[in-house]
Amino acid sequence: MILDAESRPDDNWLADRTFDICVIGSGPAGATIAHRLARRGFQVGLFEAGGLQYDQKSQDLYQGTTSGQPYYDLTSCRLRFFGGSSNHWGGWTRPLDAYDFDARLDQPLSGWPIYKADLDTYAGETDAILDLPLDTAPADFFDLHPDELVPRLFRFSRPTTRFGALYHDDFDKTDNIRVVLNANLVDLRLDDSLRAVQSAVFQSYDKPGRFTVKARVFALCLGGIENPRFLLNANSQINAGIGNENDLVGRYFLEHAHAPVGRIVVRKPLTRMICYSPKPEFMLGAHIMNFGLRLGSFDQWNRGDFTGALDPEPACTIDFDTLLKAEMAAAKPACPAMVGDAFVACEQTLDPDNRVTLIDTRDRFGLREMNLNWHLSDTDLRTLKTAATTVATEMARQDVGRMKIVEWLANDIPPNKDELYGGNHHMGTTRMSANPKTGVVDANLKVHSLANLYIGGSSVFPTSGHANPTYSITQLALRLGDHLTSVLRS
Repeated sequence: MILDAESRPDDNWLADRTFDICVIGSGPAGATIAHRLARRGFQVGLFEAGGLQYDQKSQDLYQGTTSGQPYYDLTSCRLRFFGGSSNHWGGWTRPLDAYDFDARLDQPLSGWPIYKADLDTYAGETDAILDLPLDTAPADFFDLHPDELVPRLFRFSRPTTRFGALYHDDFDKTDNIRVVLNANLVDLRLDDSLRAVQSAVFQSYDKPGRFTVKARVFALCLGGIENPRFLLNANSQINAGIGNENDLVGRYFLEHAHAPVGRIVVRKPLTRMICYSPKPEFMLGAHIMNFGLRLGSFDQWNRGDFTGALDPEPACTIDFDTLLKAEMAAAKPACPAMVGDAFVACEQTLDPDNRVTLIDTRDRFGLREMNLNWHLSDTDLRTLKTAATTVATEMARQDVGRMKIVEWLANDIPPNKDELYGGNHHMGTTRMSANPKTGVVDANLKVHSLANLYIGGSSVFPTSGHANPTYSITQLALRLGDHLTSVLRS
């Protein structure tokens, strides 16, 4: 059943009900958890701050400031209505690599408290939810496979899964779930021991007053930068904020640095986007992070209907040297299938100063807005350059083509905001760890210091790999749904 908090009869409308679970946020994590538990017969409350459609008054609550590396306006890089930021997700998917879960000697605090196999269990379900094609072998550009690189496959959700649309009808006709729209979380109230959440407090936009929701367990699924912002604001009973006993909430923010790194001219036409990642031993020896270097057409792979195949082009009768000279002179490509882009998305190093903090400005509900500080390390920049030079060198060595690396990267010039930017992938701010001294949530995504508060979404990622996060978010949500099934039945 889908309800609207603006139409509630009074502020006591849910006072006589204790949900099995109160899920806050209806993006990929929250909607998946709510759907899984509702299907299993639990009493589920799913609370969304926005409505069914985009509304500026809701979106304006994402206002804040940024510092460090130039970043997007915070009101534009996420969406605040039913389905969350899946409403502008591009549909790119791949699982994390197995070695993304491993601890690295050169990256203190790296390593997950779970393994890739723990998420692989949910691959089939995730494929179905995201409407993905079969997993196939990735295309390989090189005749002789380079020692440093591994070809990788991206699959594309087509039509792109929007979680609000996916679950709307099911939620609306299911009696044991209450989806409440226009419900803004303004507080979590703890018991006297400060070890468990008793209730969540919500407020809508136009109807005055606040209403309280009681549940056995709570799942906070507001997104990678709103999860920490809320926890830091929830300081009416704990001064430092909920879950922040070790000053870790908001720290270790992770993004995937995105950069066009060059132009390529090839001897055989490109028929598919090709992607390469480094082998773990190469990463360690070169002191770099994981990356995905893509070869193809930037304009094509940013279309909403891109599936990995590049548009067919007529046979090219112009010789390679002529094409290469034209590209070096920045002339319009005469044979588009033979000329393309090289682009890198890379993993980021762990840095506690990449973080979400609160500022003095308050939103309409009295919650402090935030500052997002994001900067890149020397290792991050070295990763981008190594990715480009490794592939460019291999192209020349095997004489399959040539790459012209962009000037700023080739000559170590600081990039401008159009040359290096984020992927709108907000991760790491409530990181997962077996040790409460190094993380906010445990391997089951429960906040270490609380008995019944769980966090969903990419804010729990201890490290980021290079893969877009939606696939792993969905896997983790399914896994959390199974864990909560056991908790609620015990």
